[in-house]
Amino acid sequence: MMNTLIESLQQLGLTSYEAKVLIALTRYGSGNVADIHALSGIPRSAVYGVLTKLNDKGIIETQHTKPMRYRAIAPVQVIDRLKVNYENAVETSLEQLEQIYHAPDVSIEEDGVWNISGVKNVTDKIVQMLDSAKEEIILASTYPSLDKATETYPIMEIITTKLQEKIDEGLKVKITISEHQARNDHLTGKKPIHGAEVRVYSTEDSAHPLKGGIIVIDDQELLIITVKDEFAPPNLIATWYNGKEQVSIFRHFIEVEWKASRSIGC
Repeated sequence: MMNTLIESLQQLGLTSYEAKVLIALTRYGSGNVADIHALSGIPRSAVYGVLTKLNDKGIIETQHTKPMRYRAIAPVQVIDRLKVNYENAVETSLEQLEQIYHAPDVSIEEDGVWNISGVKNVTDKIVQMLDSAKEEIILASTYPSLDKATETYPIMEIITTKLQEKIDEGLKVKITISEHQARNDHLTGKKPIHGAEVRVYSTEDSAHPLKGGIIVIDDQELLIITVKDEFAPPNLIATWYNGKEQVSIFRHFIEVEWKASRSIGC
């Protein structure tokens, strides 16, 4: 029971020593440094520092006697103070992390490369990339096996919604789709994304069709999605690249595909 209480207090922002001192003061009422060392079991050298931190958190009171004595406030007040401190820490941490994440002059990592596995993780990364776009999004979803994956998972629905949001914000969006996807869209009456430039690339004559798709964001980051369709349902893995040098290499091949594609309706 005591270990559970200590763990719970730690989740509210106290250290193990702070939790033990608070429990001792709550149980025995009050005490000086020597008393608290004996009652809590923490090293005497650490007691004063812990008491100072608990006092700063507003959950114990100090009596300026000789020697100084300390006592805990009522449990309901302790929890209220810890909740306020915890919520303030959450808000401050979120605000500062958002500032770091969106800082235009901060690079995550020069020429960084990350591997991502699993449908949810890949989809989450796609959404994150689309949210970060400022100028241009290029989506090459021209490969037959990716069509199979999108028929199984609602990936394209999520992407389509995000792309439309970005177009409405004024971003340029270029998309290449496969013949198979174009035929399906025509048969189902699916309308293209309003404001996107869409082209169709034929993979039917390709001896070695690729398995996946590519997303480029602002010439700054790129995601290569690979479909593992030997499994049922198919799985997704992806490789994320960050850095103009690496992105420019893949951008060349995407431009070649774009030029070899036909506009919708041609």
